[in-house]
This record gives sequence, structure tokens and C-alpha cells, in this order.
Amino acid sequence: MKARRYLSAVLSLLLLISLFGVYAGPAEAAGGEISVYVDGEKLDFDQPPIAKNGRTLVPVRAIFEALGATVDWIQEEQAVVAQRGDVMIVMVLGKDKFVKDTGGDGGVVYDLDVPAEALNGRTLVPIRAVSEALDCNVEWDGATQTVTVSSEKWIDGSNAATNGYIHNGVLYYSFIYQPYIYAYDGASTRTYAAGGTPLGIVVNRNKIYYINKDNQTISAISLADGSRETVFARLSKISDFSICGDKMVIIGYDGEDQMVYKLDLAEGTSKLLYSRPDENLLIAEDGSEFALWKQYLFVIDSVSPLLSGESSCKLRMVDTNTGDSRVVFDLKGTVTQLSIKDSSYTRRYKGASVKFDQENAWFMLQFTRSADTSNYYGAQTYEEYYKVSLANGAAVEITQDQFEAAEDSSTVKTGEWTYGADKNRVYRTNLQTGITETLVSGENYYYITNDGQWVVVLRAESKGGTPVSTKGYKYAEVFVMDADGNHFRSINSYSDSTSSSTPVGEVDVGQLSDELCAVCAGTGMVTCPYCRGTGDGQPIYVLGIQTPQGCTYCGGTGERLCNGCGGSGRKN
Repeated sequence: MKARRYLSAVLSLLLLISLFGVYAGPAEAAGGEISVYVDGEKLDFDQPPIAKNGRTLVPVRAIFEALGATVDWIQEEQAVVAQRGDVMIVMVLGKDKFVKDTGGDGGVVYDLDVPAEALNGRTLVPIRAVSEALDCNVEWDGATQTVTVSSEKWIDGSNAATNGYIHNGVLYYSFIYQPYIYAYDGASTRTYAAGGTPLGIVVNRNKIYYINKDNQTISAISLADGSRETVFARLSKISDFSICGDKMVIIGYDGEDQMVYKLDLAEGTSKLLYSRPDENLLIAEDGSEFALWKQYLFVIDSVSPLLSGESSCKLRMVDTNTGDSRVVFDLKGTVTQLSIKDSSYTRRYKGASVKFDQENAWFMLQFTRSADTSNYYGAQTYEEYYKVSLANGAAVEITQDQFEAAEDSSTVKTGEWTYGADKNRVYRTNLQTGITETLVSGENYYYITNDGQWVVVLRAESKGGTPVSTKGYKYAEVFVMDADGNHFRSINSYSDSTSSSTPVGEVDVGQLSDELCAVCAGTGMVTCPYCRGTGDGQPIYVLGIQTPQGCTYCGGTGERLCNGCGGSGRKN
């Protein structure tokens, strides 16, 4: 029945295209080499992207699957059908229209500046149109021939003492207690002054965002000129942050109160999404746990009296777009006092694990129970499993097998390997076979991050603690190698005796000239996304006579002020 409904929907959308679309000419030859990055990961194509009429076309399956959609090809209709969640997109070879259906709206027809085309046995589609149809942001850098696609995906900052983040083929990293962020592109290093100890580095929309540990603020550095600004300073302690396009969610404390804020980076305004006051140490737990997926913030909030009363484990679901909040479930337990300082309990929250796909959140909740708290080793640990619908927040209890079988779209997978480290080595493990291979042997080596191009490794000895939680370094050195462990090389080192680092091919960002805006190529204006440059609006009918109207969004000009540079034409 599901397959029949799918086929019926596709046929209806194809009919819409046949009513409106016309055929265009054949594909043109490719220009220079074009690079495409989706959420910082470079895509590899068996048929290179091509440029046509100011638009970039890429192989359809590669781009849709990178954006989390499934792809079908209907041979008899020469049509591509892509589906992600409730969104279905249909394109036909040569047609200058495509249809987007969001589940029950009957489909909406959109114009294409360049139709889908066949070239060398592959179907190519305009990357901007398909990406924006899936609510993604697209940026074009003409100087480097690079397309950057940012999906509606929340990216977490890492609070490790030496943290690394790879974006568009550049590694951004820092050393603990050193007020700099380094950007290594494979040949040279740019050094940015951070104004304090940087933690949680994330690159988004041509800026580096990070927690300034020294003053507990969120700061941003312009990649173009190194200028720095404070974007958030409302909490006494910032624990973590996540970013998605122009939205940021910040988790931290205002005194003893735990709080979560949403920050609009474009407008600079913030909104309180969640707060949890201090419970005066009357409960076993002293904070909440958080997870983000799409626009939803999930909060696990638990209380458990130490001696007597009712324990509670709540899962709260907050829509970060609207601020609406609902309690998905509230799992109760009992705490019964046995003596002056001891009790028994049935359901005390211990921890959680979560997976996300396009339609559901999958939770594993871990609890403990004990017949007598005076017996420390008598507590038993057990798990419960729940599936939560992203559409309506409905929760159902599931089995462990169902949880383990669920796909996890939130986990970043790079090829067929995962990477890690223990006390004596850096290694990789094959996702299919489970075979583990040692890449680097020796003490004090730590895995930092990786993508399809690089694996980043830190070699360091701390003054105390570990490189994850330390008082500083006696020495530290950052290395990169390829995914197979080859071409192992040092890119920066730091010694506490000299309090200085020696990055490879250092570039002073203060000497960099202004760069043109990658969105508008320096013009300060972009094509109006609502009328697609025609200047035409929706016509009105008076006594059955059609009266043309200008586009209300651009005033009939066909252009709008570029949101990438604010009209300056210069790269932010």
C-alpha cells in the first residue's frame, strides 16, 4: 500500500511538470574544476560538475544522498524522484520546472534556470535548486570554484583542550591556554588571534565560532580579515553550543541555574528556551542532558530525592524555531526511606544514548535500582528504550533490538572507517569487518578529528591531568596523515619553555586583502529567490481579466540585497 501511494504521488507530480515545463537544449561542456562541499565534507563524483548559464550542475544521486535523501530513477518518464522525510522532489530531463511536494500539499511547481541534463551516462541537476528545495544554504566562491552547501544540521563545538574542526579542506585547531586559532590548508597556516582561550571551534558562514574560556562568551572571527566580535555574553558559564546556519543554541549556567538560549546570528537577538533552577542539593542529579536534531532540542531532566519521595525522568521536546515545548514522557519511580540516611529506590536516572533519523528520535535510557543505598555495590543497572516521532512528539516503548537496528543519521561517517586512540596508539576500525589497524604507535598520541582527506593527531604531555582536562602542556605537536595512515607529518608544535608555536608556512591575516563576497561575486545584489529574477509577482484577476503584478519582495527589480555581505560586495 505504501508503494502504491508513492507511485500515485510521483505520477501526480509528473503530470504537473508536463503541464508547465518546456524542454531546453543539450548539456554544455564543462568549464574549470568545481569543488562541492556538503557540511564541510568534499564530495567525490565519477562525472565532474559542470557550469552552465551561471549555474553548477552535479550528479543527482551524489548530491541528494549527501543531503540525506533517497533517489529513484523512472526510466520511462526520464525522471528523477528524491525523497527525504515528507519532502518529495521530482525533476524530468530537459524540463525547466520541478515539483516539490511536502506531504499532502499536492505539489508546488518551481522554475529552473537550468534543467536536469544527461551527460556521459549520468543525470546532472542544478545544485542550488535541489539544495534550497531541501532547505539548505548554498554559497558560491568564484575565486576558488567552490560550492558550499550547509544542510539543516546542527554542528556541535568540541570542548576538548586541543580541538580540531575540518571545513572545506581546511583544518582549524587550537592549543589549550594559547590565545590563537590556526587554519591549515595543506601548505600553509593562517593564525587568528582569539582574544582568549578558544574551545569548541566550529566554522560556519565564513566565520569561526568558539567559546572564549577566559570570559565565558561566544566569539566569532572573520575568515577574511581576522576581525573578532562577541556574539553572546549572557551566561556566567558556557558548557556547550551548537550551530545551524543562522541559528545557535547555547547551553550553560547563570549562577546556579542551568539555561539554554537560542541565538539568531543574523539579528543578534537571543531567546530563553529552557531553564532549570538549582534544587538546593535535595536531588541526586544536578543538571540536565541535551541533544539537538533538525530544529528540535531534546532535554532529559530528572529528579530523585535522596531519602523519600517520587523520582521523575522527563523528556522534553523544544522546537527551537517557535520556542514551543512539550513533555514527551515522564517516567516515575519511588524512593523509600529505610533509616536516617539510607533508602531504597526503583528508578533512578543514570544516563542516555540517542539516535536520530529523518522521522524519529530513538532513546536508550539507563536507570538504577537498589534495595538499600547503604550497600553501594547492590545497585542494579537496567535500560528502557523509546521511539519519539519528530512530527508530533508521540512516544512508544520499543525493544533493545529495535533501538540497535535503527539508523543514526546524526553520526558522521567517513568512508568505511572510524578512528580513535588509546594510551599507546592511534587506530582505525573498519565499519563492515570490525578489523582494527594501528596507524601510529607510541605514548602520548591522541586522535583529534578526521574527514575523507586527513586524520588529525596530537602528541602532547600535560603539566597535570590529561590533554582533555589539563593544567597546560609541557609540549604539544599536531600531525596530519591521510586516511590510510600515510604521509604522517607535523604541522605545528608548541613548547611551554618558549611559550610559542611554530606553524607551517604561517600567514599573517592582517596582511590579507579584501575578498569579494562568495554569494554575490562582489555585486552586492542577488537574484530574488521569490520571482527568480523576473520581477513578476502573482497576477490578480479583476472581472476575469488578468492584471500583472510586480514581485512584492524585490519591488519588481528582480534583485535583492545580498544577505552574505549586506550589499557591500566584500566577503564577511
